[in-house]
Amino acid sequence: MLALCIIMAFFQVLEADGIDLRRTMVEATVDEDFQLEFPVLENGHETIVLIDRYHDTIHRIDGLASGTSTMLEILADDGFQTAYLDQAISAEGLAESDVLFIHGLPNDEIQLPNGGTFWRSPLAAEEVDSIVRWVDAGGGLFLSLSHFPNGSGALPLLEAFSVRFRDGYIYSDSYPSFTDPVNGHCSHYFGLSSRDNTLNVGHPLLQQGLPVSRVDLHCGAGVFREAEDVVLGFPAGSVNYDATGQISETSDFYAGMIAFNYGAGRVVIATDQGLFRDFIFEFNTGERVFVTITSPENDNAYLFLNTVRWLSPNLR
Repeated sequence: MLALCIIMAFFQVLEADGIDLRRTMVEATVDEDFQLEFPVLENGHETIVLIDRYHDTIHRIDGLASGTSTMLEILADDGFQTAYLDQAISAEGLAESDVLFIHGLPNDEIQLPNGGTFWRSPLAAEEVDSIVRWVDAGGGLFLSLSHFPNGSGALPLLEAFSVRFRDGYIYSDSYPSFTDPVNGHCSHYFGLSSRDNTLNVGHPLLQQGLPVSRVDLHCGAGVFREAEDVVLGFPAGSVNYDATGQISETSDFYAGMIAFNYGAGRVVIATDQGLFRDFIFEFNTGERVFVTITSPENDNAYLFLNTVRWLSPNLR
């Protein structure tokens, strides 16, 4: 379901002044040829990354279709060990791990017998309590959200960390929608950089040894906490479109990625679950879009490595 939501974000149609400006995706493939060259860590840090697939995260998708193979290869190359969590998150389950990945967490849609519908987080209160206490004790949490409805399942956890979340689609005139540049409600942020203050190069997360000057972030949601937490910020005046296509809020403070210390631990939250995946989308126009870690035109792969290095308690 999560992969499908990413793909469907590119199926938008635009007609303006009688000219069909439609961009329709005709094929989605996994970039299996990507090889990242970088100076690997050589200190035998033995960081264990625990990946949640008990919940409906992208890692529950089988094989290459999850778009995570490049992430996993890069982690292994840099000396990180990975393990999977296939049961509810608990203190016992987290005890031997250094970093926890929760990558994509949609709400559960609950249908009631008389026609009512509501959205419910799949996270139990006990799981939230276990995660927050584990981070406070020194763990590192990577939480990847998405636009509606594929991020709001994490809302109880966000509230526990005092993170405010806008469950919708973030749009800025500075970065129009790739598939619908006139009427699209969700921006595609190609080339976030320090030149327009959307990449905070002074954040400690970006001081982990790998250069990051340009980041691509596609259709996502907005979070905000403290100004110093922002790694990827959206332009001032960005708007949040809700699920009905209405503008619900305008803000100068939305962010697409934040990172902060919490107790003895650290937290990174991203709002585009495709930020570090390895798809290539091909369109009827002949254009190819990397989503996003294998693109030759961005530094998303280096951003990913800096992220897990910054989160690891063994590398602080």
